[in-house]
Amino acid sequence: MDGLYYMIHGDITYVDEALYEDNLSVVFDDLAAARETQNRIREFVRSHPTVYCGTHTPQGYENLEAKRVMDLDNPVPTILAEVDFFKQEASGKYVCSICGYVYDPAEHDGVAFEDLPNDWRCPRCKQPKEKFNPA
Repeated sequence: MDGLYYMIHGDITYVDEALYEDNLSVVFDDLAAARETQNRIREFVRSHPTVYCGTHTPQGYENLEAKRVMDLDNPVPTILAEVDFFKQEASGKYVCSICGYVYDPAEHDGVAFEDLPNDWRCPRCKQPKEKFNPA
């Protein structure tokens, strides 16, 4: 549409920074297939004016609304660009691996994630606690 391609994607890269940096998401069943898919996505984006709409991040909506064409050689800075993904300090927060919802004890009367009942579910996507990872 309008000379642009729109790619809706979610399971190879969860944030635009990962695609810019050629990093795979941490969730995949077959590393070789995930790498091949990401390589194909990057090749497509390089040769077609593509609005990349990631499904697990607000960037997808922002890119769609702005009709922002992804340029792998010139990343668009975002809030997540300031996040150190390699920092190993525990925050007490947990992130849903499906929808990205962040459980922050400070927003839940100080109740630690570990103290939630076993049948607790993500308020956004209704997935069980097992789908959360420490932030």
